[in-house]
Amino acid sequence: MSKKPKPSTIAGFPKPLRHALAYWSAWRNMGFDAAEIFFGFGEVSGSPDCVYLQLQTQGKSFTAVAERLPGADTDDVFSEWAKLAKVSNAASLEEQVANYRAFPVGNDHAFFIAMVNAMVAKGIYIPELAPNFAVGSA
Repeated sequence: MSKKPKPSTIAGFPKPLRHALAYWSAWRNMGFDAAEIFFGFGEVSGSPDCVYLQLQTQGKSFTAVAERLPGADTDDVFSEWAKLAKVSNAASLEEQVANYRAFPVGNDHAFFIAMVNAMVAKGIYIPELAPNFAVGSA
């Protein structure tokens, strides 16, 4: 991966990394702190070469696998993620939203709700969702 020219837009990065960025955006929009979100590459549930994010919050963890990147070098994947983070931080809001909307977490309401339900089932409190519901409301 590192042999290519340095991309100047989010869209110039490999799809698995952009997919992970979409999860990162979703969790940040839910109110989780950036320091609670960790990028990873490796084996997840017996599947090798997975690009994933892990949310570690409230004494619990939740892992979202973006995609597999078969045969990729771990150091290259982490290096590309760091470059993508810099490009994303400098990108326009429109470019960031376009990336988020390009993946199921940002464009498929049923997928998003299933993820939120799985997080809540693990006992994770979603900071930005809870204020929208009155205690005892259904």
